[in-house]
Amino acid sequence: MTMTDYIVQCALGKEIVRVDGLGEILSELKGQGRNLNQLTMLANMGRISVVQGEDLVMAYGKMCSQLEKIAGEVER
Repeated sequence: MTMTDYIVQCALGKEIVRVDGLGEILSELKGQGRNLNQLTMLANMGRISVVQGEDLVMAYGKMCSQLEKIAGEVER
């Protein structure tokens, strides 16, 4: 069974839930991912040795909280 066939089979007969407002959160998540990737590349190249990641950790925590809230609303 191909991956597409498997996904289609799993999705058949399921309720489709559309969640508005995810675009902003997903855009921020992508941006944070790009930042993390750039920091990792710089660290691996030896161009930086210490990263002050408190802001990044706080941003991830905020996004995770928002996604958990949305997931809770969808499950109801």
